[in-house]
Amino acid sequence: MKRLYLYGPPASGKTTRALALARRFKVKAVDLDEAIVAKIGMPIARYFAEKGEAAFRQLEAETLREVDADIVALGGGTLLKDENRAYAEEHGFVAVLDADEQTLAARIAAQQGLRPLGDMFAKRRAHYASFPHHVTDETQIVLPSSLAGSVAVPVSKSHLHRLLIADFLATGAHEVLPALPGDCADIAATRRCLAALAAREEVLDCGESGSTLRFLAPVAAALGVKARFIRHGRLAERPMLDFSHLAAGRHVLRGDISSQFVSGLLFALPLLDKPSCIVFSTPLESRGYVAMTCDVLRRYGIKIVPEPDGFTVPAPQTYRRAEGAVLAPEGDWSGAAFWFAANVLGADVTPTNLCATSLQPDRAVCELVPRVKQGGAEIDISPCPDLFPALAVTAAATPAGTRFVNAARLRLKESDRIAAMQRVLNALGVANEATADTVTVHGTAGTFAACEIDAQNDHRIAMAAAVAALRAEGPVLIQAARCVAKSYPDFFDAYASLIV
Repeated sequence: MKRLYLYGPPASGKTTRALALARRFKVKAVDLDEAIVAKIGMPIARYFAEKGEAAFRQLEAETLREVDADIVALGGGTLLKDENRAYAEEHGFVAVLDADEQTLAARIAAQQGLRPLGDMFAKRRAHYASFPHHVTDETQIVLPSSLAGSVAVPVSKSHLHRLLIADFLATGAHEVLPALPGDCADIAATRRCLAALAAREEVLDCGESGSTLRFLAPVAAALGVKARFIRHGRLAERPMLDFSHLAAGRHVLRGDISSQFVSGLLFALPLLDKPSCIVFSTPLESRGYVAMTCDVLRRYGIKIVPEPDGFTVPAPQTYRRAEGAVLAPEGDWSGAAFWFAANVLGADVTPTNLCATSLQPDRAVCELVPRVKQGGAEIDISPCPDLFPALAVTAAATPAGTRFVNAARLRLKESDRIAAMQRVLNALGVANEATADTVTVHGTAGTFAACEIDAQNDHRIAMAAAVAALRAEGPVLIQAARCVAKSYPDFFDAYASLIV
């Protein structure tokens, strides 16, 4: 593995981070200052006092070249010398730990007498800034490793959104299924908005959840609530229809924008006083998600009539939960997809908590991963766009490569996922190209490059990068990695539990 050098200002937490990473990934970490103390048999402060800084820097340079570990926590000035920097960047991957100046000053003051040069951050600020790779509290460092074992995937947010809304419409209660610590951010948004609807509030905060917004906007209108939805992040830029005045009748929708608009109307139209119909002006993509909605509605006594070009929705209808029925959300096939991808890259992971007869479109991962692994496949990604990041990483590890078609809607997700995955693949050193609606991943039989990846605040991009790290030649830094909370909050903990 290409060595990870953790660098940065004194007291920035390099040693603490190095030891934590070593425990997580089961590798060896060394603190360069501790290696120096072991070599000279005295504290560094005393060596400074007796020999001076020039002698210490020479000793430091020698020890830098002698240490043998997967992770090395460097001293705060180790790479001030150009030759030391060149050595570290040639033989490893240098990541600078960022910390605010006040925190550093307080830590150094608390270690009075242990740091002979005191607080040098202001003098060295430009030096630290000159390195290309930086680590913050939002950064996840992933090292090449082997994964094995079983992992229970989280509940499907696609399925749970639908169950929560249908149950709310049947009972008027917004916490029939109590919130759990592992709830993802999108499910928390739906719970929050249902509570607001139950209280007849008109301001609903849907966070960054497209499902929450697109399902509940027509539902709120059908309930007579003039709701204003608060949208965060890229959701404010994603396509949305105006449901403020929802009336029974003929509703014409494009089928190639988002099936969530269709599902939202299917929830809402049965509540109106007269029948309605939904007509598609273009073919419906992600048809499986609409099938999930219809299945949940059927369980709650709602009749939807399929038509060749849409649906007829009888109304008024009443939501009813069957006596003794219990909400039972399925496991998430879209989250499981990353473990299936990991297996192609050498892991041996068994995802559990999955329903083999699920209507989730992402269950197609069972059929698509083998096709991508075989190489040379053309995959129509329109029925299951959420699988694209996992499948793209799978394709990257397959020399024959894969061509993904009908991918235009990927540009309208939490990020422009075509552009975001191109940046991921480019950083990994994997050849690829894209048009407006097609992505071709050429793949490689070798390792991926050690690199830094910006997850673009997109949970699926962050998880794809983590899977890619399995075959990297060195560390992969994933920026904005906390975004996995949108769908899989404990993804990185689950990842760590599988390291062997």
